[in-house]
Formats: sequence, C-alpha cells, structure tokens
Amino acid sequence: MKSIRIGVASDQEIRTRMLDIAAGRIKQSANDPKIWVRSVDEFSKLMSEKNVNLLAAIRSQHPKSISELAQNIHEDQGNLTKRLKMLASFGLVDLEEGERLRGKSALVPRVLFDRIIPPTIDLTARAN
Repeated sequence: MKSIRIGVASDQEIRTRMLDIAAGRIKQSANDPKIWVRSVDEFSKLMSEKNVNLLAAIRSQHPKSISELAQNIHEDQGNLTKRLKMLASFGLVDLEEGERLRGKSALVPRVLFDRIIPPTIDLTARAN
C-alpha cells in the first residue's frame, strides 16, 4: 500500500525547510510530508468529502479521460477539470496525456497512492 503524507506549515517554514535540505543542514526522511499546505483550513478544503470521493473514484475506476470520469461520477466536465487541476497542483493527482480523441489528446487522471496520512498538529509549537 502506497501512502502520501500531508504537512501543515507556513510559507516561511516551508521555504526555510527546503533551503535547509538543499544546503544539507537537514536530511529529508521517508516519513516527511510530500505535500504541504499552509493551514488546517487549507487542508480541510483540500480533503473535502467531495475531493476524497473523487480521488477514490479515480483510483478504483481507472478512467481513460476526464470526460469518461465526468460521465461516471455524474459531474460537469468543466468543473471537474478545474478541481482536477487544483488537486494536481498539490500533487494529489497526475494528469497524463492519453489517447487522441477527436483530434486532441485526452488528459487521463491518475492517483498513485492508496492512503492519505493527515498532518499532525503540534500544539506546543503553536503556543509560542
């Protein structure tokens, strides 16, 4: 089972961490988050029930295009495309180029993990 871990940190904390990794001051471990969000609210919006159900549908149905997925889940293709692009910007969905349909390449949504590990929130760090 492949998991993906999500972390919560400010832009400054993320930037500092990336610079420290690049400079060799800290080493990235396998348990480090692969996706970062700026707040618990942003995490909640990203992992809304609608988005989690969408990820599960992609994972189980293996659609050959966004159009096919839209038909399967009974959602407007335009709105679905916007949601998929947002999820792709966070690294939760890959949009691969697929077969050519009606003269243009179809985007094929893929989810490459089975489980999402939510962020741990350190209350002691927030108290300072």
